[in-house]
Amino acid sequence: MSYSVYVQKFENGERAYASFRQVTSILERYGRLALLEDRGEFIPSGEDICDVGYLGGNEKTGTDGVGFDRPVSGVRLRALVFELLGVEGMCYFEQDVRYVLARSDVTATLPEGLLELCETGRCTVISSAEDIPL
Repeated sequence: MSYSVYVQKFENGERAYASFRQVTSILERYGRLALLEDRGEFIPSGEDICDVGYLGGNEKTGTDGVGFDRPVSGVRLRALVFELLGVEGMCYFEQDVRYVLARSDVTATLPEGLLELCETGRCTVISSAEDIPL
């Protein structure tokens, strides 16, 4: 079993969609995308981000999130996640959901189950990539 981290958007406790173009333009600065109908695969340039990533959604509906399988702790992954958090409403959490991070307080938009798993019970607002514990 592999470990994963996620950057997703929620509204009213449900998955929501962010700008597909905005998310893909960020990802393409760190690797390449192989896009299918409603799912894309992110192949990082280099071995210092993750083994592989996944993108949900498409250009018409938008994207609800990005997942990174077997993330590699380091500067580039933190920078990539921080850039993705600049997309309105996006938040970051890891597979164990000990915490939820965002660049603005999105606590009210998160699913109740996600908040129950989070140690603080709310979103932690961060201001730099260094605030992401990767």
